[in-house]
Amino acid sequence: MKPDDSKKFELDEPAARSYTPSGWPIKTIEIAPFGKAPKKYGPTTYQFAAAESLSVILPRRGWTLVKKTKSYVYLIPPSDQTSPPFRITIAVPTPEECLEIARRSYAKGQSWMRHLGEWPAYYLHERNTDMQEIGRDPITGEMASRLYRNPPKSSFSIGEWGAWEINVTGVAGEFVIGILPPSLTPAQEAVTTARDLALSEGGLKTVELTIYERNATARRLCIEHYGATCQVCGLNYEDKYGAIGTDLIHVHHVMPLSAIGETYQVDPVRDLVPLCATCHHVVHRRNPPYSVAEIRDAIEAQAVRRLGGAI
Repeated sequence: MKPDDSKKFELDEPAARSYTPSGWPIKTIEIAPFGKAPKKYGPTTYQFAAAESLSVILPRRGWTLVKKTKSYVYLIPPSDQTSPPFRITIAVPTPEECLEIARRSYAKGQSWMRHLGEWPAYYLHERNTDMQEIGRDPITGEMASRLYRNPPKSSFSIGEWGAWEINVTGVAGEFVIGILPPSLTPAQEAVTTARDLALSEGGLKTVELTIYERNATARRLCIEHYGATCQVCGLNYEDKYGAIGTDLIHVHHVMPLSAIGETYQVDPVRDLVPLCATCHHVVHRRNPPYSVAEIRDAIEAQAVRRLGGAI
């Protein structure tokens, strides 16, 4: 999008002009905290993700903003909501309306970022997703590259992780709700500009790490509540491998400790969830991580496509 064209671009959405967009249903949604804030902020102060959204949305509804960072926000609820789960009434678009916004944005052919209603929203138009592998040819010693071609991808997102959000992704104007499954991506086309690359491993490398302390008791209480079963795919290591699989389940922090950046009071049920190693790896493919619900939806969508139709 050229700078001169950006001023001419208008997103024809009622939500761009109003906090209560006409046509969007008014819903009561649950806003779940990640636990209490440190004691120095007071006994009724809670910590939330979605700092950009909730630091504005909740004070409009009687909450007191205590502290805001890039990754989290501390807020005190109003007197009529003394403990979680907290609920607010707000206008949100339906999934069908989100698909329509994505399609109209695709037709205009321009990326944009703004607020729709009370929610941050953005559309990215046909991002290049080609990947290039570069290495040295083991025979000639010359640098060589291999290009993996993928179709350009467009995406629309409204809301914010930790509050409420919908993500739409598509190729060539065909959009779907949620994560774009690999089955929607055409087979990669490999273009080799030199001989096949040789890969080597084993060299020594110095790595500096920041390690965040985990609480073993919180892990135990989390597993006691949910069981030692992955809450995404249902894998239980002991059921599958017998005694050698005991205690292999991972415990995932819904809000990564690296994002919090300080000691806080962990809730073993709200803040932690058991995941298998594979699902835990997939959850962290994005920063902030995907939610358990998003990974479940991705698995279900992939299963439906393998069967060749909708359930």
